[in-house]
Amino acid sequence: MSSHFPLARLAVLGTGLIGGSVARAAHRLRLCRELALYSRGEEREVVTAAGIADVVTEDPIEAVRQADLVVIALPIAAMGPVLRTVRDSLDSKAVVTDTASVKLPAMRLFQENLDGRVRWVGSHPMSGGERSGFSFARSNLFEGAVSILTPPENPDGEALALVETLWLSLGCRIVRLSALEHDRRVAAVSHLPHLLAAALIRSVDCDALDLAGPGFRDVTRIAAASPEMWQEILLANRENVLAALRSFLTHLDEASVSLQTETGAALKQFLLEASERRQSFEKFPS
Repeated sequence: MSSHFPLARLAVLGTGLIGGSVARAAHRLRLCRELALYSRGEEREVVTAAGIADVVTEDPIEAVRQADLVVIALPIAAMGPVLRTVRDSLDSKAVVTDTASVKLPAMRLFQENLDGRVRWVGSHPMSGGERSGFSFARSNLFEGAVSILTPPENPDGEALALVETLWLSLGCRIVRLSALEHDRRVAAVSHLPHLLAAALIRSVDCDALDLAGPGFRDVTRIAAASPEMWQEILLANRENVLAALRSFLTHLDEASVSLQTETGAALKQFLLEASERRQSFEKFPS
């Protein structure tokens, strides 16, 4: 384990699937001597009953007090109010990171609320599932996943190393990107696929669903995820998602045209290029 860990105190604000999985992993791997969780409503009772944390509280100030590292695992809409609530209570040596799926809005919130107060580094673990909430959190959720770090322009080296080591400890491979580039790439490989899965499941007659096999289930699985969460993500990254959608529609039009040729040569070439690209994707590191 790195010299950074175990931390004296790790605070996780938000105990949904991602925050809950960070907490479960930190508990299992003993990444901190004290684990403090900010959790609200009925979920707080479930989190408390899990027995993994030293502190489970509805007060974010209590959660971050004397924390070495704070992980904010909240929707973007909730990040601003919580940051404004806790910023004066953060230890001057604390490091703050987040798990937001869209980084430009998250980075702006950090700049507006934390610059000059504490050190911060944006991050986004590319892992999740169609089920949300602490009940579906698991300690191995991040194993083999990519975690994208989006540091500020002049990052604090120690803060960057701490956040990187956290995700490495949870089993991630690290990629560093600017927030702008993150949002562009993630729109294509995460946000657009959700929109396509939603469109596909809506386009199929209900009587045909009885015949669906594992291929259709795999392609549409993510459409079952929280509509509220995905509405926020898609709108927050609207321009990049629209650009990715335009690119997709160009290829869909090409497929439509190729279906109309009687020889099928264009269709075969279309499918061949897709097959080759998918096979090359399997060779990428995971």
